[in-house]
Amino acid sequence: MGFEMGLESTRAMSHNAIRVEEQGNKVKKTAPYGTWESDITKDAVFSSSRVLQSPRADRLTGRAFFCEQRSDGNNHLLEVNGADCVDVLPDGFSVKSKVYEYGGAPYSILPGSRIIFSNFKDSSVNILDVDEGTVERLLESDTLRYADFDAHPGDEPWVLAVQEDHEIDIPEKVKNYVVAINTSTGEVKRIVEGADFYMFPSFSPDGNKISWEQWNFPGMPWAGVSLHWADWSEQGIKSDTIEQIAGSDTSTVTEPRWGLDGYLYYAEEQSNYYQLFRRKPGGTESTPLNLPGLEKVEFGSAKMACGSHTYAILSEKVLVASVTQDGTDKIVSVDLDALTYKILDLPFASVVYDGVERRTDESLLLIANSHTSPNVVCEVKLTKDGADFITLRTSTDVKYPPTTFSVPESISFSAKKGPERDVYGFFWPPHNPNFEGPVGEKPPLIIQSHGGPTGHTPPALTLELQYWNARGYATFAINYTGSTGYGKSYRELLNGRWGVIDVDDVAECVQHLVDSGRVDGSRVGIRGGSAGGYSVLQALCTYPDIFAGGVCLFGISEVKLLLAETHKMESRYVDMLMFTDEMTDDDRQRVMKDRSPVYHAGNITAPLLILHGEEDKVVPISQAYTMYNDMTKRGRDVKLVRFPGEGHGFRGGANRLKSHEEEEAWWKKTLVKSSLKRKLSNPERI
Repeated sequence: MGFEMGLESTRAMSHNAIRVEEQGNKVKKTAPYGTWESDITKDAVFSSSRVLQSPRADRLTGRAFFCEQRSDGNNHLLEVNGADCVDVLPDGFSVKSKVYEYGGAPYSILPGSRIIFSNFKDSSVNILDVDEGTVERLLESDTLRYADFDAHPGDEPWVLAVQEDHEIDIPEKVKNYVVAINTSTGEVKRIVEGADFYMFPSFSPDGNKISWEQWNFPGMPWAGVSLHWADWSEQGIKSDTIEQIAGSDTSTVTEPRWGLDGYLYYAEEQSNYYQLFRRKPGGTESTPLNLPGLEKVEFGSAKMACGSHTYAILSEKVLVASVTQDGTDKIVSVDLDALTYKILDLPFASVVYDGVERRTDESLLLIANSHTSPNVVCEVKLTKDGADFITLRTSTDVKYPPTTFSVPESISFSAKKGPERDVYGFFWPPHNPNFEGPVGEKPPLIIQSHGGPTGHTPPALTLELQYWNARGYATFAINYTGSTGYGKSYRELLNGRWGVIDVDDVAECVQHLVDSGRVDGSRVGIRGGSAGGYSVLQALCTYPDIFAGGVCLFGISEVKLLLAETHKMESRYVDMLMFTDEMTDDDRQRVMKDRSPVYHAGNITAPLLILHGEEDKVVPISQAYTMYNDMTKRGRDVKLVRFPGEGHGFRGGANRLKSHEEEEAWWKKTLVKSSLKRKLSNPERI
């Protein structure tokens, strides 16, 4: 059973004729959706694009740096030099960590124009002398990884970090610690241990205290996280001064950050939203930063990668933060004395998770994008009236006028299946200044299901998505139940229901878009990576008549196999997502089988493309083989493309391009060329 539309109007579509109309001085060609031509080229999207992240600035000098992943797959390090950005890392290095497999926080600035960083290829720790252009190897090990560096603010040679020990390289035996690294001697001290996970080790401004986050299985970075501090000396921390200052089983913490006023700031989820708190050393209680009007926004970002950095304390009086509301980011400036704020008039809709950094008392570095501009590194300067910004670096050198792009529409609808809730997402209609669709024809739809599943898709521009819109596809990024950016209650509704409620959301969103006349219900595809790839497979199994095609990027097909093979951070993730406390072991085994797509592959009727990296440690490629082999035995239309050398997500430009070309051919086959052949029927199942 699919979505009903008039077969006569379907037969009337001409997929060969192109009609040209003149509208004022603008000539538009009429051509079938999915066949339009555009200046948003594959080269612009993949070969010429860059991933911008991790801006950091020297707290004393203001010298500023950021990371840039290029088509070679490496993370380069650039310094902001006036209005220019200059490479400072010699060839052969890549500033990236493997801690928790997702990495993050791969470098920190040291005194004297030096930078300590983790090198991706061998997980070594190195010191770059920026002015000399030389790299000195400090630590090297086959089993130890480092991330989340923070240098002592004074003359001491110590740098805090999270260390991950893979001496016994199975998830339950991998150990994590907070360590202190002596940059003069290479000595490493394990100063905090005993918990399963650590993040955000950092020194206080006077260097006399350190703080850190920690949590244990089966918690995650957004569940069961506590915040601690202790006194520091060159011998390490004083164990009798360790104190837990925030966080509990029901109230979790993220992004602790020391202010220039000596306070420790952090975001805590005491109610339905992460809000800011602060504690002064020696104080016995934390104080909330009560900001009327911002009670229902999210401060802080809890990720599986280290180094979330969504707010910066510019001075003793001013804090600037990226806050999230209904999946969209905005920038606010907070007066820490008066506890008042301004929403800054900046065009951005999404800020990268580690993209806010103090540069001076009046300025910050920001990596963000808008509805119609790609990611940029910019410097934001506060003014009496608000803020101005200058762009320092863009994620692509190709220039497009804003009219090139489709603009997203925020959509929500009430779910028909319980529990009672609204479901959210963003819809991008087809848009091309030079083309339009035939009269009476509606566009094909590509559903984008985000990874995580604890994450969300913002309404900001990506050239990958706009590539489809410019060729006549509609796209919808569903922030299904369990997504972040909409409060704790919405996020936790997924607990125990993963693989069911999120898939129901996908089906209902398609129905909503069809009923509202936005898309052609006979030409619906679904794509997603990681947990989003799992959504693809589950949706194709559960609602086979809705979809004309699917693209699964490094997705999960067999839940029990995933638990046996995935990495430490996510080895107990399923406990939260699928199980409840009342379940017996037999119940858990049944649930895992019931929600593993491979055991229901016989339900799939839509052609399926599987794209997977051979070196994936998060979702091993065995998941792809399992699904592919089962569907092949059943005689289904399935294709598996493997990517040697790639892990969880594709870094190399050539591999990203190949992945895209495979996907484009798949959509042409399933959503364009086959549209006249597809039988349509009634959507009674939803």
